[in-house]
Amino acid sequence: MKLSKILRWADRYPYFYFLLQNDPQEEAILYRWVVGVGNTAHKGPLVPGRWYFGGWRYEWGLRDSSKASWIDFPDTVFFQPQVVIAGEEAPAWTPEDLPPLRPNLRYVQASLDRRTFEGTVEVLRQHIYHGEVYQVNLTTAFLWEGTIDPITTYIHLLHHNPMLYNYLFKWKNRYIIGASPERFCLIWRNIYAQQPIKGTVRRGQTLEEDSQLMINLRKNPKELAENTMIVDMVRNNFYRFCTPESVAVYRWAAVHSYPGVHHLVSGVSGQKRPEVSAWEAIRSIFPAASMTGAPQEAAMSFIARYEPVARGMYAGALGYLTPESEGDFAVVIRSWIYDARARRLLLQVGSGITYDSQSRAEWEETLLKAHRHIQNLGLSTPLTSI
Repeated sequence: MKLSKILRWADRYPYFYFLLQNDPQEEAILYRWVVGVGNTAHKGPLVPGRWYFGGWRYEWGLRDSSKASWIDFPDTVFFQPQVVIAGEEAPAWTPEDLPPLRPNLRYVQASLDRRTFEGTVEVLRQHIYHGEVYQVNLTTAFLWEGTIDPITTYIHLLHHNPMLYNYLFKWKNRYIIGASPERFCLIWRNIYAQQPIKGTVRRGQTLEEDSQLMINLRKNPKELAENTMIVDMVRNNFYRFCTPESVAVYRWAAVHSYPGVHHLVSGVSGQKRPEVSAWEAIRSIFPAASMTGAPQEAAMSFIARYEPVARGMYAGALGYLTPESEGDFAVVIRSWIYDARARRLLLQVGSGITYDSQSRAEWEETLLKAHRHIQNLGLSTPLTSI
């Protein structure tokens, strides 16, 4: 069956999740592709022995989450599927299957324009200078009004931007169309693994330039310091629910290359203690440390202060749990969020701010992360002019 036919079939349901994993550098997966469809949202605890698809918005569990997001979701978005299809091989699809993109969109606004973003970076650097926080992940949301075809958009994103997680999630009239390189959590036989990303650089125009950019990224003191800081925080979070001797950094600042960018990717794993529930384990590492900063509580307080809109599903987690209580969840980044009823399209991107940050460079990194999605959808809005 063709990929487009699978997705059109799934779209008949009010809830569905489709995942295709594309990163050849990552062998730790449960399924290379999986799809689940359902008719009703799940409410209440997640019971072992059943399939679940969905995730958590960034504000899940926050005491003060009074701000609204531009496209809103409940704190938890899970459904129990009627049909599940999963396998090690991807559905058949070829470039000839790509239907034409016909977005009808009008750019509206950014939550932080360039001047405000750069000013906020300088304010955060002062907080860091005074020892109130060490690092803060500052994000900006870009909003369009109009219509897209979520299925076509996903197929184009998959073709042009293959990532560890290429997912399409439907929650009634809202869609999350993602190409996320970052793992929030892999669960396998009570082993939990998280793979934070900190450190980004563009791809080069030639092989020589690309190789040099990769080497420079791996040796960049600022990027390595950021990555190390987040890894330490993730490791400390794992000690909350894992046996101490099992917690390990199994990957540190490895360069992973994707279309458009190189990233520094690390990995932390540990074995869950028997008395800790899977729900408690997830709470211990949520939200992803790479999406907050360090120390986490302080960073999140500055995010709440300086980001003018709630993040919603952006920077949350999305994935699935199997009847064997195993699962795989992505950090919701590099994702279009679309409300078909309200005719709104949202893209949110961020950058890690440290004292060594340069405000213009952080803005350019933010645009770099957004550019490929903008380009793939064929939008003419030049974000560099915002």
